[in-house]
Amino acid sequence: MRAGGPLLMVASAATWAAGLVLTKVTLDTTGAAPGSVLVVQLVASVGTLAAAYAVTGASLRGAWRQGWVGLLEPGIAYQFGLAGLALTSATNASVLGSLEPVMVPLIAWVLLRERPHRRLVVVIAGATVGSVLVSFSADGGAGSWAGDGLVVASVVAAALYVVVASKQVTTVAPLPAALTQQVWALGFVIVSQFVLAGPLLWPSAKPAHLLLAATAGILNYALPFWLYLTALTRMPVARAATYLTLIPVFGVLGAVLTLGEQVTWLDLAGGALVVGSLVADASSAQTDDVVLKGEEVQ
Repeated sequence: MRAGGPLLMVASAATWAAGLVLTKVTLDTTGAAPGSVLVVQLVASVGTLAAAYAVTGASLRGAWRQGWVGLLEPGIAYQFGLAGLALTSATNASVLGSLEPVMVPLIAWVLLRERPHRRLVVVIAGATVGSVLVSFSADGGAGSWAGDGLVVASVVAAALYVVVASKQVTTVAPLPAALTQQVWALGFVIVSQFVLAGPLLWPSAKPAHLLLAATAGILNYALPFWLYLTALTRMPVARAATYLTLIPVFGVLGAVLTLGEQVTWLDLAGGALVVGSLVADASSAQTDDVVLKGEEVQ
């Protein structure tokens, strides 16, 4: 079971990146407001998770009460992230977003008293530097302090979600957790749209556009969150966070295949550093887990 954690995290990062690329395609194709696209995406994601719940017959006992963590992510995190991206450059947003794997073990250390192993700190640092290199290779416009501040707030909310959700998976199964969290997030986004006087659907919405946004939502929310929460039942949260650094690597690969963007030497160097760091993490996983278990006993 523990051996499956890294594979689940790689799959989670891959689907997250695919969803981000497809979301950009959706925004460019439809010209819709980000908030409206977010509503369609979350509706599709909740519908997919609800269908999976109906098929598996998983229990929702206790899930609704703990589902509030979905307000952090995708609720607040994605609201801030989209608003910040509209004000700052994509490069700035990518670099700042790469800080999440660093924030997660720090927050876990403060809130949960889970001190990361020294070897894991090195892995986090190496993977983060690699993801920053990948992010710096992207073309971006001028940034802004306001936009960067919103992106940082998004990253903090996402990191808090990662830490809090890691404790909830001990009492709530991953599928019910993902479903209830995103129902909470959907309610938050709808209320936000009404407060901000934003439309739930854009006026020129066509069936093909809605299908595109829905597909992006399934890839960006339903699958990665379900995979991620399942991975948390098989590996420590600090180690799971290191695999989030794969998102910009997969994102660049998706942009090359889907949008025809070019790969630079920074992409190759950063990608190699991220993958190399995660390979080192996998090779030392058994030793680190024994150390963490010993610290928990003490």
